[in-house]
Amino acid sequence: MDSASILGLVFFSATAAFTPGPNNVMLTSSGATFGFRRSLPHILGIAAGIGCLSIAGGFGLAGLLAAIPQLHLLMKAVAILFLGYLAWKIGSAGRPTSDKSARPLTFVQAAGFQLVNPKGVTLLGSAIIAYSTGIENILSDLVIMVPIFMLTSLSSASTWCLFGTIIGRLLKEDSALHKFNIAMAILLVASMAPIFLG
Repeated sequence: MDSASILGLVFFSATAAFTPGPNNVMLTSSGATFGFRRSLPHILGIAAGIGCLSIAGGFGLAGLLAAIPQLHLLMKAVAILFLGYLAWKIGSAGRPTSDKSARPLTFVQAAGFQLVNPKGVTLLGSAIIAYSTGIENILSDLVIMVPIFMLTSLSSASTWCLFGTIIGRLLKEDSALHKFNIAMAILLVASMAPIFLG
């Protein structure tokens, strides 16, 4: 992969990572509700999940989904159910108390979500197809691509969570934070539109 292709991949990856989508909406709400430090496992889980998804995509996930369309439908159904559940959790979340049940997504939950995240699956699959130099070079291409995808997703996740943390500090009243979380839940549901339209 030449330097122009790498630069193009960085811009593509950064644009894809920073634009609004399910991860960024959930992180904004998590930052506002739980703060940046408690949301770190969520942030790191996204980066790890993106890395795993990139490797899987490079080694044939796209081909597998093309060969077994029902698998893609199953992934969509899981994504819709999980996003609906998360929207309900976000919309009903208040300021955390000593209640241990109130917590942000764990590392494993955030990483696992990437495998069914429609935005991530579509964009990573497209990027791997567009920027790889051929099946014979897939391993060397992935050595470049995976760190780029992980670093841009880590940067984006941190930025959106920090944005949420700042908002959470500005929303002093519990009712204001609750209204913000309801708005984030609505945005999360709206982010599912491409699943139904695609």
